Amino acid sequence: MPCLKILTNIPKSQIPRDFVDKIIPLLAKILKKPENKFTCVISGDCYISFAGESKSPGATATLESIGNLGPNENRVIVKELTDFIEKEIGVHRDRFFLTFYDLSSYNVAKSGVTVEAASESQK
Repeated sequence: MPCLKILTNIPKSQIPRDFVDKIIPLLAKILKKPENKFTCVISGDCYISFAGESKSPGATATLESIGNLGPNENRVIVKELTDFIEKEIGVHRDRFFLTFYDLSSYNVAKSGVTVEAASESQK
């Protein structure tokens, strides 16, 4: 159940309506997981400052996943996401900040059960 959350000072009106539809296939490819497992949220009109400067476009994001993250994987992921963010919403790479969270299955839930419990019940 990977989840990408993006906060940006780009006005909501300037974020393409199909942004999440376009980023999900990219996430699925680079994280090697099915598209139907992903959640993506982008929130515009946020107050963001990078190095004391808040007028230029900027974004911060978190990517959470159960597995498929690590030193080598994260290098690929950050390059792909940075390129996509720059192309789609105009945030220059030096004003995009991304953090990764490799989650345990007992710390993620959907449909009222943890992923760990759902996996155990399918055995």
